[in-house]
Formats: sequence, C-alpha cells, structure tokens
Amino acid sequence: MKTYKYFLTGICSMFMLSSCLSDYQELNTDPEQLGTTDPRAIFTGATLNYNNSSRGHLTGKYSGVMTIMQYLVPSSGASSNYYVSLSKPNEHPAPSNPSYSYYYSSFGLYLDHLVNSVIPNHAESARYADVKAIGEILLSHQQFLILDCYGAAPITEAFKAQTEGIRTPKYDLYQKSVNGTPMYEILDNQVKAAVATLKQSNETQYNLGTNDFFYNGDVKKWIKFGNTLRVKMAQRLEKADKSFYDKVINEVLTSASEVIDSNEASCIYQHTNDYNDNTDDIQNITSNFAASAAFVNYLKAYNDPRLYIMVRPNGFGEGNNNDENDKWFDTFRKEYPDYATRYARFADSRYVGMPANPDSTGSVTANNVYLTLPYHQEDGTEANLQIRMYSQAESRYYVKNGGRNGNNNMPARAIEHIDYEKDFQSMHCYTPVITYPETCLMLAEIAIKKGSAVAGKDATAWMREGIKASMQQYAGWAENMYVVAQTASTAPTYNPLTEAKIEAYLAQPEFQTATLEKIISQQWINLYNQPEEMWATWKRTGLPAFKGVPTPENGIAYLEEIRDAGVELIIPRRNSLGTPNTLNISNYNEAIKQLCEDAKYGNDVSKTEGRIWWDIQ
Repeated sequence: MKTYKYFLTGICSMFMLSSCLSDYQELNTDPEQLGTTDPRAIFTGATLNYNNSSRGHLTGKYSGVMTIMQYLVPSSGASSNYYVSLSKPNEHPAPSNPSYSYYYSSFGLYLDHLVNSVIPNHAESARYADVKAIGEILLSHQQFLILDCYGAAPITEAFKAQTEGIRTPKYDLYQKSVNGTPMYEILDNQVKAAVATLKQSNETQYNLGTNDFFYNGDVKKWIKFGNTLRVKMAQRLEKADKSFYDKVINEVLTSASEVIDSNEASCIYQHTNDYNDNTDDIQNITSNFAASAAFVNYLKAYNDPRLYIMVRPNGFGEGNNNDENDKWFDTFRKEYPDYATRYARFADSRYVGMPANPDSTGSVTANNVYLTLPYHQEDGTEANLQIRMYSQAESRYYVKNGGRNGNNNMPARAIEHIDYEKDFQSMHCYTPVITYPETCLMLAEIAIKKGSAVAGKDATAWMREGIKASMQQYAGWAENMYVVAQTASTAPTYNPLTEAKIEAYLAQPEFQTATLEKIISQQWINLYNQPEEMWATWKRTGLPAFKGVPTPENGIAYLEEIRDAGVELIIPRRNSLGTPNTLNISNYNEAIKQLCEDAKYGNDVSKTEGRIWWDIQ
C-alpha cells in the first residue's frame, strides 16, 4: 500500500508549488501578507493543472481505468493482472487513482488554504465572496473524488495543524463524518451554499477573469457547474439513499438552465503545462496499447462518425499516414497476394479492435498488435515483416501530436508522418471535469428511471441531445488537438465529423427511443476522455454488460467477458486506503474497522473487489 503522510506534517512544510505558489510558506505565517495578497492569484496556483498534474497520472489511466473499462488493451495481449482472480487470492490490484495524494499534497490543501485562510483574513474579504464560493465548489469536488474511491479520508479535521493544533485528524466516512452527519450531505450543502453565494454576485465582486482556467471568470457558468456537480454526487446515492437523491434531483432540476446546458458551458480545465508535448512515458498509449474490440465494434456497428477521429486504422492497407507502414504493407501484399481472403478479419475493415479477454491470448492473432510473418528479401533470404492488425486508439486527446518522434519506447512506424505534426504552442491540453454531453446523458438516465420528463425533456430527447453534443464536442477537441482525420484534408485517413454525419447517425432506428442500456452505451463512448467517471458509472449501473463476443445489438454496447483459464475475473471496484504516519495509526485503524463493518466493503482494506458504501447494484 502507498503511505500518505501529507496531512500530518503541518501546513507550513507542505506549501511547495512553483510559480505563483512559491510564497505560500511565508503567507501561511504572515497575517499581514494574508491580508494583502490577491486571492485570484492564489486561486490560479491552487488549481494549477487541475486533476491532471503529472505524466504518471496519464500513464496510470492507460493501464488502469482505460483498460478495465475496455477502451484500451495492452499491445502484448489482454492480461489477467489488472483484475482480481480467485486463482490469485493474495493479489488485489486497483486502477491508479491520484485523488488521495492530490487532495493532501496539492488541490485540496491549496483550496482549503484559499477559502479558510487567505480570503477570510484579507482586507477586502467581502469583495472576494465569489472567488471563495468557486474555491469551495472545487474543494467539495476534491473531497467527493477521494471519498468516492477510498470510502474514508481525514477531511473535517484535516489541515488544522496550525489553526487548531490537530495533528492526528480523524477519518470521515462517505456515509458518516466525524461529527455524525453524512459526508455526502455536508458536500451537497457546501456546494449548495456556494451556488447561493454566486447567485448574489454583483458589480462590487472581484472577478477571476484570466486567473480562472476553467471559465475565465464567468460566474453564471460556475453556478451551472455547481448545480451539475450536486446532481452527479446525488446520482451516486440513488440506491444508497434514495430519499436524498430525490431531494437533490427535484431541487436542482427545475429547468435545464440550472445545470450545464451547452458545450460552451462544459467545465473543462485548459492547461498551460507542456509535460505531454513529447515525452517517452506518456506516448505509450500509442505504442503499448490498442483500441479494444468492444469499443471499436460499437462505433462500427452504427457507422458512428466518432470512429474515424477516435480510432486509427490498422496496417492492412495503404494510406497509413506513415510511409514506413505503407512500405511494409506493399511488401506484405506482394508476398501474400491472397491476404484479403486469408486475413479477411483485418483486411475487410481497417478499424479492428483487440480482444480484451485474457483467455483470447492463446491465439496468435490476439497476443500482439502486430502480425509477424516471413517474407523473402531481394537476395532470396527469409526475414520477418510485421503488419499492425489492431487499431490504435486516437492518442491526441491525451498527448500532443500523439507522440511526434519515434524512440525506444515508440518506434517511428507507430506514429503519424511528420507532415501531420503541428507547433506544440498551438495545441492546448485540457482536462474535462463535467461536460454538457455527460450532463445530457445523466439527465436521460434520471428521466428514464423516473418515467417522466426531467428539466423539460424526456429520456429520448436527452439521449439524442447527449449523442449530438458528444459528437460536436469530440470534433471540437479533434480540431484543437489537430487529430489528423478531422483536420488534415490531404491525409489518406481524412474523414471529418460533420453535422450531416451526426444527423445521419441520429436518424437510425436504434436511436429513436431511449433505454437505460442505450443511454449508458452512449455515455461509455462519450467518457473516453473521462474514464474514471465511466468506472463509477459502470459500478452504479452494471452497464455495459458483458458478452462473450462484444457484438452490439439494438443500439446497445457490450463489454467483452474477461476470463483466465475459464475462470471469470473480477473488475476492482475501489482503491485501498493507504496507511498514514504512525502518529495517526489509531485513527486509521478505527476508520478501517468502520469500513469493514459494511459487508460489501470486505474484511480487509486490500480487497479491492469490495465496494464503497454507495456502490450498490
């Protein structure tokens, strides 16, 4: 287990962040500076690279939630190592999740300092009420993220080493704070109060403006985000506390204008960092993974125009956006003139997903993304050639240019031709927090379960609006990140997503009426850029369901069954609460005791197949 000591070391030693946060240590002990420093600059630093502040976070997604939710499959073949197996009773893997460390070492720590120290002690604190409210919304969001996956964390008493002398903070549980009130009620009330403050905003308030990399200081959009966050948090509790869920839903969803209501209102952090320009480690989404069969099959089944901008073609044909791949295909075609019939599975469609079932790796065509075959060189001697069988997932949504240079980790033929590179300064990384299409599909789910309209639309209308918004959103992101299929008109794979294609997709009979299965299928595709949220959605709904061969039907997607020697594997459902410094071990042990009182959680903190309190199906 990881060891987390952040909350025991004292605030002064923890404020370490570059640029505008370099003076935090002095600010923390200097009341005069606390009263004069502009909180807007503190806000910028407190949210710097929000929820995506390291290369490790990105690479953790690939081999974590993106794999278990079957967006990706390792290029060496599906592996049982990502799952809990009865044949490995001592191994309980969990997807990488930095929310705990983020909270205590950066976002939670800095936002808490902003809202509880900087602004209250500022000479013009009343004029920073809006900034404080926005900070409170994001602080609540961070608290929600750690409780959602870990089940417990020191929150109420955290960061109080200096102000109250608390150096051994007690743990709050999702369902019960140290004061006895459910934490989910506390989080909802915090966001509700912050939204109420923002609704009272007036011309005397200092606006965040360019210090805000989410909404550029637009208070109305922050109100919509706050309300949407309340809906999202309540939706987690649909089965755990139905009365609370109903209360929040009925309170917030009086009209569509109360929540995120357009792609322009989506909450998306616009990064200034350059860590994902061209670094070996984060490029491995391109070289070390392929798109899954389930993901590609669903996109192909209904001619989804997102296919061409979310997936790259395999090597069984010309026009690979890479000269080296084209040369290898030409050699392959000459040596195996019957390739189209011999390897019809890979030649009939250039978009082919890799099996995610570990039991499939016994097949020579399922244990590597490349098919290795002998061929005759010009001198008559034999050598091996390699043809990519399986499609790559489009990496430019995660990495600028999808990795521009070949290296030991990523051979040159795994990337696209230099002609399709762009100046990195013109490509802007982003991290979605809550988007409009996600919101639409959340509302579609709420409406279909309720059996009536929600916020002015029924389930079908919200589902169709979510599909349209998702396609428009990914097309826009593809343009911003210069996805070749969307932007390079001279590329062989150019196939941009257009409004006409969206309308053609929506005209299909499968999408004229909503079902829960269709809604979650669409949410699964939509959350390609937010796989952590898809993990939570799958835990809530059990959808997409599993199928031996993930062939879509009636507009419904399926994940592929995952087995090891015929034994069903188990997807991890939570993270393990890490052990703290020995000074706080008694509070930690008490938290574990309380967590294990819930039979769903399991009798040991390490058993990640167990469930957090809210996780009920």
